[in-house]
Amino acid sequence: MQASHSVGAVSVRFDDPNLVSCAGLVPVLRLAEQVGVADLAEQTVKLSPDVGSAGANPGVKVSSIVAGMACGADSFEDLGVIRHGGMSRLFDGIRAPSTLGTFLRGFTYGHVAQLEKLGRIVLERLAGRCGLLPGADELVFVDIDSKIKEVYGAGKQGSAYGYTKVRGLNYLMATISTPGTAPVVAATRMRGGNANSARGAASLITSAIKTARACGATGTIVVRGDSAFFTGPVIAAIRKAGAYFSVTAKHTATVKAAIAGIDENTWQTVRFNRPVFDDRAKQWIYEGEIAETTLEAFTNVTQNPGRAVTARLIVRRTRITTTDATGELFPVWLYHAIFTDSPHELLTAEAEHRGRAGTIEQVFADLNDSAAAHLPSGQLAANGAWLSLAALTHNLMRAAGSLASQFHAKARTTTLRRHLITIPARIARSARRIVLHLPADWHWKQAFTSLFTARLRAPTGDHSG
Repeated sequence: MQASHSVGAVSVRFDDPNLVSCAGLVPVLRLAEQVGVADLAEQTVKLSPDVGSAGANPGVKVSSIVAGMACGADSFEDLGVIRHGGMSRLFDGIRAPSTLGTFLRGFTYGHVAQLEKLGRIVLERLAGRCGLLPGADELVFVDIDSKIKEVYGAGKQGSAYGYTKVRGLNYLMATISTPGTAPVVAATRMRGGNANSARGAASLITSAIKTARACGATGTIVVRGDSAFFTGPVIAAIRKAGAYFSVTAKHTATVKAAIAGIDENTWQTVRFNRPVFDDRAKQWIYEGEIAETTLEAFTNVTQNPGRAVTARLIVRRTRITTTDATGELFPVWLYHAIFTDSPHELLTAEAEHRGRAGTIEQVFADLNDSAAAHLPSGQLAANGAWLSLAALTHNLMRAAGSLASQFHAKARTTTLRRHLITIPARIARSARRIVLHLPADWHWKQAFTSLFTARLRAPTGDHSG
């Protein structure tokens, strides 16, 4: 492919008031309106009178931020994408980036909690009306993990050096998914950069499990986490909420002793459907052996009063070949332990835990490619509000993808944006109706049409929150 004209034969003019670059916002914001994003914001977000007019009309401001994020905005300035061409002919209440930045800087931690409540209600409605989590009445996974987001400059409130040895902010996230579906964000929490992964995890998991149930998870709920969440408070919170846990176990002396006590005759060979990359061996593993035993964990009454738990310890071991100091080759076993009370049999429980690896990291990657590429404010609470709205936007786009096609139901949000949102269009009027003229031969025409003409299910129950 090459240019068909010389440089001098082509010129540009930014002068057409009837063009837009993101026609896909029409069905996406229609979806947001149908689940009540703006109305809920008016009801739940109440900024302090001290911020003056910055706190007025939270509904249109939240909707404007979500619209900008859906188009890929990752900073206050980028939110200006919603103010070009004929956008004012398609949408009312568009706010300037400076206004939206002032709005978010008026947030305190309590106001961020209001946004989190808004996000939970919106997710419940999306799940009920868009079929966002099929199979939630049988099995749902709640995944939890933390993310260090690098920032630059000591003036960023809350920024510090954490375990990654870079200056950053730390946020905690929990996602919900069913087997075969893409995850949606159930809860987020912005923290200082030096926060340990498990800080605040117990309350976040409790909230995520409650949200999962509100989204239709009437069956088994399994909470999965890595070894950072192998703590007494986290496991206690999961059990109190009535869910099952599946957490990577730290290789403590007690865990090592339990592994050493496994009878050699009980190990079963298992071949992985997808190879597993072992960080310690620095190689792909295609098969291994699994067995299980029982572990009593968190028995220290000083650190974990009343939190002792006896459950299954499922162990996977893989054999690799290494060399000693003389260069002689010899085989060794690498062990990976899972502490769980899963009701499923050994092979299924191990495969579920292993198969969930990378699930929440995919959401992190999606957010890194969009609104959370940067945390734009110098204030920690404003960044917490930005993160909450980024999660709401992510869920809205997941719902839009599920209405568009089977492929888009699982596609990355970057793909959804490219296929369904950032589509150029020319606005025209015909018989007193607005017509959007889209590019001929658009490859994803059918998916866009399905989204544009989608009819949501009627609301069920009271979601007033």
